[in-house]
Amino acid sequence: MNYIKPGATSPTLTALNASNIGDAAKCLERTKELINWDEGKRTETNGKIKSKGISLFWKTSTTATNAQAGAFLTFEADGSVNLNCAAIELGQGTKTILAQIAAEELGLETNKIHVTMEVNTQNDPHQWRTVASSTTFLAGRAVLAAAKDAKTKLKRTASIVLKCAEEDLEVGGGRVYLKPSPEYGVEFKDLALGYKFPNGHAVEGQIVGYGRYIQRHLTPMDKDTGFGKPGPWWSIGAQAVEVELDPIDYSYKILKTVTVLDGGTIINPATASQQMRGGMYLGLSFARSETFVFDENGIVQNPQLRTYQMLRFGEEPDEYLVDFVETPSVDGPFGARGIGEYGVIGMPAALANSLSTAVQTDLNQLPLIPEIIWKKVGALK
Repeated sequence: MNYIKPGATSPTLTALNASNIGDAAKCLERTKELINWDEGKRTETNGKIKSKGISLFWKTSTTATNAQAGAFLTFEADGSVNLNCAAIELGQGTKTILAQIAAEELGLETNKIHVTMEVNTQNDPHQWRTVASSTTFLAGRAVLAAAKDAKTKLKRTASIVLKCAEEDLEVGGGRVYLKPSPEYGVEFKDLALGYKFPNGHAVEGQIVGYGRYIQRHLTPMDKDTGFGKPGPWWSIGAQAVEVELDPIDYSYKILKTVTVLDGGTIINPATASQQMRGGMYLGLSFARSETFVFDENGIVQNPQLRTYQMLRFGEEPDEYLVDFVETPSVDGPFGARGIGEYGVIGMPAALANSLSTAVQTDLNQLPLIPEIIWKKVGALK
């Protein structure tokens, strides 16, 4: 009843379509399959209560209307390519994704793309920020543009070598070749630093591709109405949690968690799944136990990890199940939307819904520690 559909608008009156939100219905149906929803939401066995809860989530990120990224691709004499941009690798796999995007567009093996890991803002092309789940989107589009630029220059040099028009050429497999006769071509390594003819004459020069991308059609939020288009998408997903609760002391174990996200085209399912699992852990941790304790003067009483109760090893779910629905984004690189922060969002609601089902009363206070559940149930007796 409540999921957002194409043709609706966001709370800020952004027009929504399949490209900028995805398919909530498919996310919900797949989540129900993975959590075995139809087998029952609540069962009692051996004095313990097993229950399930589902949440739907969606989000955009407030992005600068001129947020942008740039990228360089520099070809070397062995036919390999150096990729240089200012996107920061935090462990989320950005550099791998960017290498895949460049390799796909150039028709190269990924191991031929050497990504510069360190960032030097004095020399690197501009990158807005590594925030807002936007790095694959922004830097990916810049890398894609740089690869297209490099392909144009490869064809220009190869057309001189092969004595043909540029439009007769295609790029792939580390070569530039004639479309109608692929056996005739020239390798990247022979074009990378310009082409040298047998008589010693040389043409063109090193292949360097440059690409850039800037956000399009975004607007600031109107301070009076709250209307505007703050981000390029409002991606949708569903999450679920199954718990086993002891009705005597209201302690519980998280058995299974599920995330299904429509992130557009998923460029690297392995890294995307791990990113979702990290987010699921974070969401469960602040839903289950994390909280700040203040004294009467508003001073935090638990400022250390020893006293700030994060979800610890052994308290995690037995299963983190992740799947994706892929509704491509028109603007994204190969149809991708950002996914970085999405694994966190619906976990607290899904956990609260599962525990609410277990104790058969609404739980709407975090963190969901046994004492809070006990007080909520006791207040109804």
